[in-house]
Amino acid sequence: MSDYKFLNDSDLNDFKLKLNDLNDNLTRAGKKLVIAKSKFSKREVEKDFVNEYVNQYKNAKKRYLEGCKDERFYDNLKTAKLNLSKTSKQEENYNTILNQYKKAKLLYKGYKETVKERGFGGELNIINNTALKLNDIKFKYRENHPFAVDGVSVKIEHGNYVAIIGHNGSGKSTLSKIIIGVLEPTQGSIEVYGNKVTKGNINIIRKFLGIVFQNPDNQFIGSTVRDDIAFGLENRRVAPSKMNEIIINAAKKVNMENFLDHEPLMLSGGQKQRVAIASALALSPNILIFDEATSMLDPKGKSEVKQIMVELKNTREKTIFSITHDMDEILNADKVMVMNKGKLVRFGSPKEILSDKNFLRSIHLDIPFVAQVEEALQNVGIEVSGSENLDELVEKICQI
Repeated sequence: MSDYKFLNDSDLNDFKLKLNDLNDNLTRAGKKLVIAKSKFSKREVEKDFVNEYVNQYKNAKKRYLEGCKDERFYDNLKTAKLNLSKTSKQEENYNTILNQYKKAKLLYKGYKETVKERGFGGELNIINNTALKLNDIKFKYRENHPFAVDGVSVKIEHGNYVAIIGHNGSGKSTLSKIIIGVLEPTQGSIEVYGNKVTKGNINIIRKFLGIVFQNPDNQFIGSTVRDDIAFGLENRRVAPSKMNEIIINAAKKVNMENFLDHEPLMLSGGQKQRVAIASALALSPNILIFDEATSMLDPKGKSEVKQIMVELKNTREKTIFSITHDMDEILNADKVMVMNKGKLVRFGSPKEILSDKNFLRSIHLDIPFVAQVEEALQNVGIEVSGSENLDELVEKICQI
């Protein structure tokens, strides 16, 4: 018995991931069967067509039920219990064997809960420092339509702030939906921190992601700011005893700690969007995506949200993606992805992207206000370039 290798948390997590994958396959097989039966009821297909999906569902269910039966956790507990029964309290290794037994009990309980919850709660590890890797991503909405995203490949390291820009129809919004898992690419692969995204693990991959959408009014669930931030935590099954501290810390990061008991509808647009950011931050995502998050705000609200994005960038604790029409925002980014006709046509630092203003204009993109001022000054013989913000531009002008 001394050579027995006891199970650990990693073994339970692997079981969760496996069962989550099997459950996902079963769910998808069930949905396909429902669609097949619906088509048969409308006399669009023959009975053999339905039978094919019946068999696929039965096979998926069989694999799922077989996957639920993992004797290792029971054997692990039985072995630990037997070891403990053979060890007296006076023996030197008693506490070690007692702790093995307690751990085995917890793992067995976790195994039973995993079966009950159909694999919920599995965690993927961060394998490397590459937050996102897109490999030749293509997507089309219909078979005979052109690609909305056409062969996009890019690699983003953790801690970067990336702005994704492009005119309407450029593919940037479709690309963002692919990144968050709303759309599945027609071709290509995605990796998040070294984990290849699959149909089976997409729900677990999403735990790495936090999203702030365009319209803050569409994001509120709770009757107070506190309730709204708590909503995501409840879905993640965070213990109620831990919630209050998490909520307060998230609110402090966006300067909304004094508004926790306010009704969301009574807040300004910028305040609402700051609450939405707090709700995302409360879930501790590694990647935070802003999907046109400032487009519906007034200038004050835009400034508030941009400042928070810059503060988050400066910590380098999270990878930030901002899908935006606001060309002034790209000056805050580390990298800029320029989309046009579904393709990634430029990728580089803001300075590199802005070095070819004529190209940006050729794909119907404006240039930031600071760059416009520099261009106007150059046209009258004042050589000023490369300013990252208005303050830096003013300083350069003063030095002339």
